[in-house]
Amino acid sequence: MSEEHTMKFSKLSTANQIAGKIMEIRKGAVTAIVYVQIAGDTMVEVSVTIASLETLKLYEGKSVTLIINPVDIMIGCE
Repeated sequence: MSEEHTMKFSKLSTANQIAGKIMEIRKGAVTAIVYVQIAGDTMVEVSVTIASLETLKLYEGKSVTLIINPVDIMIGCE
């Protein structure tokens, strides 16, 4: 998980960005829980809609950037 990956989103209104890798996705009827590994063995659980999962083409093993503002964590990718 490189610092370079995080820099692709440097023009967002938030500076809180963490590079990670999707380790697991658990789909529900409307939302999915995406487990993202960041530094070391630290895992972050992110809830996204099924529509967002499909729009962002998220899958296990994909490198992503967690974008954190005071109330939410979102996923950004290429």
